[in-house]
Amino acid sequence: MRHGRIAVVAWIVVFSLAFLLVAPAAMAGGDARERTTRRDIYRVRTRDGVELALKRYRPDPGSPLRLRGQPVILMAGMLSNHNYFDLHAMEGRNYAVRLPEKLADWARNDPYVRADPLKYYSLAYYLWSRGYDVWLADYRGEGREPVRSAGTDGYTIDDLGIYDMPAIVSKVREVTGKKPVWIGHSMGSTMAYIYLQGARYEVEDNPDTRVVSDPALVRMRNDGCGKQALKGFVDLDGPVVPPGGTPEDMQSLVWWSLYVPFYLDLRPFTDTLGWMLSCPTLAMEALLRMVWQSLGCPELGWLNSLLSINSQNIDAGVLAYITQNAVDGVSTRVMAQFSDASTYGKFREDWRNRTLGCFMVCPPPPQEGDGYYYYSDNLKKISLPALVIADATLDITDPADIERFYRGKTRNRRDSFRVIPNTAHVDLAVGLNAPTELFPAIGAWLASL
Repeated sequence: MRHGRIAVVAWIVVFSLAFLLVAPAAMAGGDARERTTRRDIYRVRTRDGVELALKRYRPDPGSPLRLRGQPVILMAGMLSNHNYFDLHAMEGRNYAVRLPEKLADWARNDPYVRADPLKYYSLAYYLWSRGYDVWLADYRGEGREPVRSAGTDGYTIDDLGIYDMPAIVSKVREVTGKKPVWIGHSMGSTMAYIYLQGARYEVEDNPDTRVVSDPALVRMRNDGCGKQALKGFVDLDGPVVPPGGTPEDMQSLVWWSLYVPFYLDLRPFTDTLGWMLSCPTLAMEALLRMVWQSLGCPELGWLNSLLSINSQNIDAGVLAYITQNAVDGVSTRVMAQFSDASTYGKFREDWRNRTLGCFMVCPPPPQEGDGYYYYSDNLKKISLPALVIADATLDITDPADIERFYRGKTRNRRDSFRVIPNTAHVDLAVGLNAPTELFPAIGAWLASL
């Protein structure tokens, strides 16, 4: 119950900060420049008419593209854009990131890492350095110029799996001629659960209708032969059912606050002031951890759902980069869908996907035969080879829930599951131990394909 209350407080804090600070921050602006050539940027239009942005990765405009490498697509989580995976120095900004004395084997004597320490924590750079053809994707509403997707409406997680992911995968397949591997963090993995279950709207061009699973799409996408087929899937802490839940006495407040579909854009705030939040956040986490441990508790318990960061496993400069350049915004309906899942313990389509559903403020309790499609009940439809990686902390995600996806999907001999120690949800892919533990684990698994 207390875990649920703090989750609600977290949403209230996000909304409050946005409305109080976005307007003045927008006038201040920012001077950082992205060094990306236009020829590295691709555009693709979804079935419902939204233009998405893709970036084909290389460390700088003078570096070669990995045209013959295995294509991999990196998709960040909720609130985030491609910069979560593409850490690099930007003109006009200095994050004072220092390399550790003992580098990961792959980074020793690497000229790019020496010149720009942020690249040491970039999964995109690691994969490029291993010869992979890396694509960075932004779903609707996310991104920073010149790599920014349109569609800042009140979209659902269903829209991301049904409209955005097919468009992205098809574009990469069209350009490269190869089946890509999807690597998603958090919601970037959750949308893949929807995609791999062959989900579509019952009336294909009407997102207000129910979600159904198309057997033909299931076969094609799970290592099939069509243009939407994938070769593999790396799940980085992607929740099936987020922990917590909304307390009964606060449910109405949560549902009403998320009722109107709109996109909460935090970019004007984070772009200008995001770097100021990193040090206070780390200091708060460290102080709370010290107090908790003095009381005989090794973990922060329900407070982890608010912070989701292990302060001992992230460079302050890296966190400053993430908060300033990778945090974008979120749709209210995305938050509503995750809140529904955490409240009732089942992840389903948006409960407003029905006739006159726009008038439904509160989600009805799940019932057998209620007509909704339940993603968490259909994991067996996913048979694609998968590497599933969880962080080691019960925070906004639960390691047991991440393993639930691994145990629930149809077993493939290439499937693998592991927990990266000393990590939390945010720092899993950008933490101090990511270059030595997470990156090589992904690299070894990709090589096994």
